[in-house]
Amino acid sequence: MRSVPFLFTALCIIAVTACGTTSGGSQAPQENIGHTSVENPDQSISLTDHLRKLSGVSVSGNGPNATVTIRGVNSINASSEPLFVIDGQVINGGLRAASNLVPVNDIKSIRVLKNPSETGIYGVRGANGVIEIQLKRN
Repeated sequence: MRSVPFLFTALCIIAVTACGTTSGGSQAPQENIGHTSVENPDQSISLTDHLRKLSGVSVSGNGPNATVTIRGVNSINASSEPLFVIDGQVINGGLRAASNLVPVNDIKSIRVLKNPSETGIYGVRGANGVIEIQLKRN
């Protein structure tokens, strides 16, 4: 029965190592893998092109008529398009409406929410993921 304490100790060491715990008081910055974002987007390209650059976002087509989906998110709705939110306001009409409402030079940041824990505040509307756009304050 001496192997039980040894096995428990070995499992604890493996768990601590897998979690990335460091000693010495300094820890590497934690990255939130649930969302991706871009700050101060390039004003010379369209919103659609910015979305193409974000991890986990798939864009088919060009311009405001493009189709946007967030990979890894399964839809319970007929549509697979994510919810667009501009400065906290839900935008009906998807990418087309967001592109028409906001010029790229007014965008401060674009954030893509993928995990249910992040999209939960939007309820069923956020089931396909959420693209949050924050505008610059004048």
